[in-house]
Amino acid sequence: MSRQGETPIVMAGSHVVLGVAAWTWAAPHLGLPSLNPAAIALATAGALLPDIDHPGSWVGRRLRWISRPLAATIGHRGVTHSLFAVLACLVFLRWQGWSRAAIDPVVVGYLSHLAADLLTTRGLRLSWPSPQRQAIGLCRTGSLTESVIVVGVAISTGAHVLQFHRAIGL
Repeated sequence: MSRQGETPIVMAGSHVVLGVAAWTWAAPHLGLPSLNPAAIALATAGALLPDIDHPGSWVGRRLRWISRPLAATIGHRGVTHSLFAVLACLVFLRWQGWSRAAIDPVVVGYLSHLAADLLTTRGLRLSWPSPQRQAIGLCRTGSLTESVIVVGVAISTGAHVLQFHRAIGL
C-alpha cells in the first residue's frame, strides 16, 4: 500500500511488468536478445519515463526537480504521453551517441507505457499538442481489472519465453 498522497505502487509495477513483457516480445523481431539484463533495465526505465510529468509517480518522486515544473506547466499525460515524446526521446538518445541496442529497449518500454495508458478510461493525448484524447477504456488506473490484465500479460510472456527456450534447446 502507498502512503497518503502518493501514487499507488501497483501503477509503477504494472508499467514495469508491461515494459519488460513488451521488450521480451519485441527484441527477437529487432534482432536483439530479449533476456539481456541491460536491455531489460533500459526497457524498465523507458516504461517509467512518461510519468516524469507526475510528481507523485515513482520516477517523479526521484526527479522532482524535473517533475514539478513539468506538472505545473503541462500537467500529467500531456506531452510526455505522446508520440512526439517517443520521437524526441529516440532522437535525443541517438544524438547522445547511444547505440540501437540501448535505444530500442528504452523506446519499446516507453511505447508499452503509452499502450497501457490507452487501456484506461482516462486515456492520453497521443497526438499532442492536439487536445483530443484517445482511450480504449478497458480499466481504471490501479483497479482490479488493471491487475488482471498485467498478470495475464506476465503469464503469457513467461510461457512465451519458456516455449522459445525449449525450441532452441536451452
